[in-house]
Amino acid sequence: MKKRIENSAKITPAYEDGGLFKKPPTELVVNLIPKFSKNSRDDVIIKGLVQNDVEIDVIFAGRRKREAAELVTLLKRKWENANYRVTKAPKRKDVRLPTRVQGSWRMRVAEDEHEPDLYTKEYQLLVARWAFNADNGEFRSFGEPPFQQQVVQTAEASKG
Repeated sequence: MKKRIENSAKITPAYEDGGLFKKPPTELVVNLIPKFSKNSRDDVIIKGLVQNDVEIDVIFAGRRKREAAELVTLLKRKWENANYRVTKAPKRKDVRLPTRVQGSWRMRVAEDEHEPDLYTKEYQLLVARWAFNADNGEFRSFGEPPFQQQVVQTAEASKG
């Protein structure tokens, strides 16, 4: 079992990002849809669609989850507007918010709910930075690049 720090004030950005972003960051556009959940750490999880409408979990974790509140509010408002005065409710995949995301991929292996001996791979995108156009057309940007350990070079090391 992984050791967790009980006092969250002791969690530095370097420590947090070291646990979240284990692979090099990638940048892509994800169509976020109004499907939300949380995990045991209370991270914000929004479903997203990538190439060929493949559904993934887009995770806003740690110190970044507070900043994701505006994104959640916007997606909920888009969903409410799509359902306002319509006879047939739209599918959630029809309500999309294109969002430029920088983050790291993580694969999760899950047991298939229909076949107990079969496992499926689920891809998750841990988000460091994101940007989108708000309802008023304003470009909004949040987050920060993953903290990278600074390498200090001494004069002696550079001579070698």
